[in-house]
Amino acid sequence: MHFAKQFLTLSLLTVGSWGLAFQQSSHQTKPGLDGSTENRFETLPAASRRSFLEGITKKSIAAASVVLAFPDQTLASGGATAGGVYLLSAKQRYNERVKKGVVGFLALKGFLEAGDVSGLRDYFSNEDVGAWKDLTSAGYLLANAFRRSSSTAPDSLPSVKAWKKFAGEVEGMTKALKKKDTSGALLSYNNAVAALDDYLTKVDLPSTSEIASN
Repeated sequence: MHFAKQFLTLSLLTVGSWGLAFQQSSHQTKPGLDGSTENRFETLPAASRRSFLEGITKKSIAAASVVLAFPDQTLASGGATAGGVYLLSAKQRYNERVKKGVVGFLALKGFLEAGDVSGLRDYFSNEDVGAWKDLTSAGYLLANAFRRSSSTAPDSLPSVKAWKKFAGEVEGMTKALKKKDTSGALLSYNNAVAALDDYLTKVDLPSTSEIASN
């Protein structure tokens, strides 16, 4: 809702700027027939001035109604409605969560090499920020934000494709773990890290090595 209010403010400021531009231009003076100057805005018929002001008011109310009534749908529609506002909102919401999830995922290599099943189980079952369930949610939502139009299918986005490839490698790792195939799980893990780096590039985040070093 916070970002919906930001977008509403931007909409109202835009509409207001139209009015200011009109008023400034219409307040310019022009010479009268007797050599004096007269105000263009004041010489407009009252009906024209009233029609213009009513139009500005209606635009403002319409923008407010759409954003306040459907804040999530308005922002989630992407480029067609909110443009870069939704992407900025998504980055602010999900970037840090994704990076924390990446740190947690990278720590799994030590658990795999040590055969620490409890550490692996904790990462995949925990719902806190930094664990797998939260990374799954934030990672996909961030990937889905990288679209230019509300009509773009999520599965066609390079960022979503990269995320699904990473998630597929992780699924292969968990299947190997269930079979107690440690070497197979480690192989899938390494493939997952490579896929994760590709995903991070697609969503404008640092590489796994950069995130791990911070």
